[in-house]
Amino acid sequence: MRDEMRELLASWRAVPAFLCDRHFTVVASNTAASAVSPAFVEGTNLARFAYLEPDVDRNHAMWPEASSQVAALLRESLDEHEADPSFHTIVGELSAQSRDFSIAWADDARTAKTRGVVPFDETPVGPIVLAYQLLTVPGDDRDVLFVWHPVDDGSREALRQLLALLEE
Repeated sequence: MRDEMRELLASWRAVPAFLCDRHFTVVASNTAASAVSPAFVEGTNLARFAYLEPDVDRNHAMWPEASSQVAALLRESLDEHEADPSFHTIVGELSAQSRDFSIAWADDARTAKTRGVVPFDETPVGPIVLAYQLLTVPGDDRDVLFVWHPVDDGSREALRQLLALLEE
């Protein structure tokens, strides 16, 4: 199924999208998604990126919401699947290295959202605000597909400019 998803994602040239496994590691990503954020490059674990990447702006007004969402997604995935060594490693590493993660992880009243809005302030063309929709992919892997779209005309134009840069 992942090979089929890779082909689908590649065909969505103007739609940022990526596929994550149950540990929220990006297993497939299209060029548009990778251009929006380095967090969306194949092989990146979203939780590690959010909490441990030194270039993430933890003073941004959206940081508490976005980081709590990442922890809630990881927790719900763990609740849905049996714990395995990879889950223990990720949660242990993040708990030991990030106080923010420990606080968010302890908030088990927080539920993950299947949609939301995220501003990307540091793209090569300036800020882009995108909304996402999370979709569970049928199959044994229970992967999650993130599909993004601009929330307004300014973001639509900025995304168009960013994608044009990739074609140069």
